[in-house]
Amino acid sequence: MLVDSFDRQVTYLRLSLTDRCNLRCQYCMPAEGLDWIPGAQIMQDDEILTLLREVYLPLGVTKIRLTGGEPMLRRNLVSLVRRIADLPGITDLAMTTNGMFLAQHAQALVSAGLHRVNISLDSLRPDRFAAITRGGDLSRVLAGIDAALAAKFTAVKLNMVVVAGSNEDEVADLAALTVDRPIHARFIEMMQVGDA
Repeated sequence: MLVDSFDRQVTYLRLSLTDRCNLRCQYCMPAEGLDWIPGAQIMQDDEILTLLREVYLPLGVTKIRLTGGEPMLRRNLVSLVRRIADLPGITDLAMTTNGMFLAQHAQALVSAGLHRVNISLDSLRPDRFAAITRGGDLSRVLAGIDAALAAKFTAVKLNMVVVAGSNEDEVADLAALTVDRPIHARFIEMMQVGDA
């Protein structure tokens, strides 16, 4: 059994599927000069499943969150989700994504066994969104949110990193998205800890 420093059982695992991302959000990554992990060094699907089966599940992990980089850049993501969801003892499988590819894959991910999705959404203004993400397309993310709702994930959450002087004036606008739709909003304060 895994326990934290307060002697609580740890049942939750964040699993980063890739270091790569199609965006360069100002608060997350520098615009250029990134050293990616070579593809041959990234864990293969079978290696991930072996690690889960032989290490984490016997230690009591029942909840897994898929992250990245951008997890939807991983080849065969739907197949990997299905294989993880089929592991005995997994009760919750979630993913955090920038939502740019979600419209095309939401239904397949739900069918494969993904329960919940968190979508990064730092602005509802196309020009500001593109500036914060250094090239993101707000319309694609909004289409991804619609697809996630239509696919009937058990929860759809929007994560907004609130940056003073950048997007704090949109907190109420993002919260308004939750009034008539089954969406949860999370507001995350940016803390300067790296070079991004």
